[in-house]
Amino acid sequence: MQKKSAKKAIKDTLQVELRAKEAQELYLNICNYLLNNDDKCYIGVIRYKYLLLCDEISTSVSDYLVMEQLLEKMKEKHPLILSALTYIALHKS
Repeated sequence: MQKKSAKKAIKDTLQVELRAKEAQELYLNICNYLLNNDDKCYIGVIRYKYLLLCDEISTSVSDYLVMEQLLEKMKEKHPLILSALTYIALHKS
């Protein structure tokens, strides 16, 4: 995941401004959570990324779309976890 793509998707989807490093950390934390707690959702995201890459969409665009989908799924299925992970990314020292 490119940091700039994650940052832009977070800003567009959650209306939260994170630095690139924080955005990358949020992405990794969401993936870790899904991998441990909702592997069906995680597999869906991986499948989506694979299809985008097979269609020869640029990496930055596919990363943006994947992060956007990941955030939307988290908002739908795990809103409290998403809020907590976002809060941690925003306020981590």
